[in-house]
Amino acid sequence: MAFMAVLESDLRALSAEARRRYPAVKDAAEHAILKLRTLSGPSEIAHNEDIVRIFLLACDARSVKMSVIGLSCLQKLISHDAVAPSALKGILSTLKDHAEMADDGVQLKTLQAILMIFQSNLHPDTEDDMAQALGICLRLLESSRSSDSVRNTAAATFRQAVALIFDNVVSSESLPSGKCGSHASRANSVANDVTRSINQSLDTSSISSQPVMRETLTKAGKLGLLLLEDLTALAAGGSAVWLRVHSLQRIFALDILEFVLSHYAAVFRTLVPYEQVLRHQICSLLMTSLRINAELEGESGEPTFRRLVLRSVAHVIRLYSSFLVTESEVFLNMLVKVTCLDVPLWHRILVLEVLRGFSVEVRTLRLLFQNFDMNPKNTNVVETIVKALARVVSTIQQVPESSEESLAAVAGMFSSKAKGIEWSMDNDASNAAVVVASEAHAITLAVEGLLGIVFAVATLTDEAVDVGELESPKSDTDIASKCIGETAALCVSMVNSTWLIILDALSLILTRSQGEAIIIEILKGYQAFTQACGVLNLVEPLNSFLASLCKFTINIPIDGEKKSLLLSPGAKKSEALVDQRDNIVLTPKNVQALRTLFNVAHRLHNVLGASWVLVLETLAALDRAIHSPHASTQEVSASVSRLTRETSGQYSDFNILSSLNSQLFESSALMHVSAVKSLLSALRQLSSQCFSGCSSGTGQGSNQQIGSVAFCVERMTSVIVNNLPRVQHIWDDVVGHLVELSGSSNQQLRNLALDSLDQSICAVLGSDQFQSNYPPLNWNYLQNFVSLDCPLHFKSNP
Repeated sequence: MAFMAVLESDLRALSAEARRRYPAVKDAAEHAILKLRTLSGPSEIAHNEDIVRIFLLACDARSVKMSVIGLSCLQKLISHDAVAPSALKGILSTLKDHAEMADDGVQLKTLQAILMIFQSNLHPDTEDDMAQALGICLRLLESSRSSDSVRNTAAATFRQAVALIFDNVVSSESLPSGKCGSHASRANSVANDVTRSINQSLDTSSISSQPVMRETLTKAGKLGLLLLEDLTALAAGGSAVWLRVHSLQRIFALDILEFVLSHYAAVFRTLVPYEQVLRHQICSLLMTSLRINAELEGESGEPTFRRLVLRSVAHVIRLYSSFLVTESEVFLNMLVKVTCLDVPLWHRILVLEVLRGFSVEVRTLRLLFQNFDMNPKNTNVVETIVKALARVVSTIQQVPESSEESLAAVAGMFSSKAKGIEWSMDNDASNAAVVVASEAHAITLAVEGLLGIVFAVATLTDEAVDVGELESPKSDTDIASKCIGETAALCVSMVNSTWLIILDALSLILTRSQGEAIIIEILKGYQAFTQACGVLNLVEPLNSFLASLCKFTINIPIDGEKKSLLLSPGAKKSEALVDQRDNIVLTPKNVQALRTLFNVAHRLHNVLGASWVLVLETLAALDRAIHSPHASTQEVSASVSRLTRETSGQYSDFNILSSLNSQLFESSALMHVSAVKSLLSALRQLSSQCFSGCSSGTGQGSNQQIGSVAFCVERMTSVIVNNLPRVQHIWDDVVGHLVELSGSSNQQLRNLALDSLDQSICAVLGSDQFQSNYPPLNWNYLQNFVSLDCPLHFKSNP
């Protein structure tokens, strides 16, 4: 065997090194070589103490070269399970002595041997052996004589040993092995972060439910508990009784504690002694460390320490709030309070990172909302978090002189994120540029947190649809949306408690922002939340988000005070879309908002109902802009002629929007009959509103109102043409309004109505359905035209 050959070679090297000064070692090495030749492999070596004894003897010589050879050979024996457990005490005693030698090479070999012990079948199973092995690492870590390489290796060795100890606890206690450590890296969008949080929660589903608690512990469980208690004491600035360590850097101890909390949730959720340490000792430590004290010095005042405290608090809330309800509520309220206090920017950013993390984690957000907001006995923590994030976003209004710089920096951070570039906090806020960047960092985290909640609500709504609690807006059944089940009820409650706060904050940042990446991200949020409100049949937030979205679609110069567009269907409409000026320039923000509006309308066409009026007002304004010779996109000057723009291919935005506008009404063929009737009702409502104001007018306003009527009439005709198989259900709605228009004193309106009637009748008469089965249509409307001086002239004669 190669191992046996290597071991014999090491023994010969040891014999040669000991030849002059250590004859006893030389003789023992040569004897061991002869003995080795009689053994067949590692298992027989483990039962023969002579081989291990010679290497321990070499180490006892305290010669650097001899010790390096002896320690190297011990590592090989341990890694091949060629050492009996009975030899562990002697090996640990030797390693403890070598940790005190002033040679870096020997100390590093000692640490390597310690790690090898934890990875092998020699893994300590008694309190004394475990404490001694871990103590060697901690003494080298804290020794002022240790070099940086030794100190770093000791820290890494201790960290790996702790992981192996708790892995052994999980195995011995027969607990789920799934780990749920958080990922520091982020996706290139908030929506992708939410999606990834869903995938991670599926990976850790084995520990998501509360198991039956157990009081008794195995031997490995008791060792892990001793280690946990000492780590907690060290993190609090105390001494470790079992490990016999008087002091340790709090940051290092807290780092290890945070690792255990995040990766071994099943231990704390199943074993009562661990749960008690978590509840009474760890939570006490974290609450004390979380308190704001302006006089904090040393480690407690450092960003690194504060970050570890906040991460540990986040793990407690995320993983253990189901049974640490009171503690989690206190933690959450303390976190939100920090966002309002006069603390260093870096501190506020660290807290916002935690709150953002909760917001993009669907399972965490759901758990918090169920345990707190939906429980009358507890605080509405999710609503409080939303208010805190919105308050941070609103700071861009409080300092006008620096808000533009901050907004530009926020847009830059979203742009970097879209490209996959991570941005991090600069702790040195000593100059103006860093302060602006830090303020932008805080605002960015707050915006992302609000968007995370938006996408989480949308994700939960989709889940409610998937499990049958809600009717899909694309369902084939023409019935009212039902809302039953736990997930659907949670979504409704979450929307009702947060939508107004979210809308105010997102509309503010969207109004002030110009960067492409941030605009696209926020509009995605608008779309996701609006669609969720539609599926949940929540009319007020649906209409408010729709109206706000429409506000960003068309740039219309208006003289005088701007008027709010947050109107519900049936209310008096804003004059912004009626008093439109000729010179309209669509910015990239306008174009993206229009695309978003089309996406929402396509997704919700079966459930918009009366909300169609809000959409149609905007589409009518877009139609007028498309047909205006003075309208353009921002990249194309309005002074360039329409012909030049069209032939040069620079008019593509309007071409695309025009196509989307037409496709929306052509897709009415896929809508429920009741939805088509709602669409036609909204078209008729908008047309009647404009018709009543322009019947006798001849000014600019009348021309724009006639344009809106023309839009409605053309879309009604399109709906008729695309719904011929079921035209009998919608015929009266369309023809009745066209007959009404045909009686107008305005010649242009009469012509519009008669042309539309002509097209509609010809389409019906020429349809396959008419030829095979005469549809029961009401033709009585057409009797009105007998007395008119403008008879119909069919464009075709089917």
